[in-house]
Amino acid sequence: MRKWWIPAAIALLLTACGNPEDTSLPEEGETEVSAPEGELDPTDPEEVDEAESVTFSALVNEEIEVGEPVTLSGTVQELTDDNAFPAFILTDGEQEVFIRNMAETPVDVNDSVTVHGIYEGLAEESMPLVSVSAIE
Repeated sequence: MRKWWIPAAIALLLTACGNPEDTSLPEEGETEVSAPEGELDPTDPEEVDEAESVTFSALVNEEIEVGEPVTLSGTVQELTDDNAFPAFILTDGEQEVFIRNMAETPVDVNDSVTVHGIYEGLAEESMPLVSVSAIE
């Protein structure tokens, strides 16, 4: 007759060991991304307004300095993702440039676009990387 209290005691102990803290996840919001002080910010369209038009070969041959604003025109060859922003490969028919779409402007394969951004150096597979803030 006294054995009924054992399961009740175990239940009481387990309840006392519970975590009273709020374990709900915080609401997701937009994270603001900006460049370090003194560098051009590819997320700010005003900083790339005066970008010079460059050729694909100048980027492929690394004739442009890393951090320089650039304007580039070509055709969207392939949509991809760089885990932070949508991305795509832009081509002039012969050479390719990896575009990080920081403007998050929707594009489709075979679209002819002009991008304004910052040359970030070489991405994977030695492909030039441009982080863009404006796509026309």
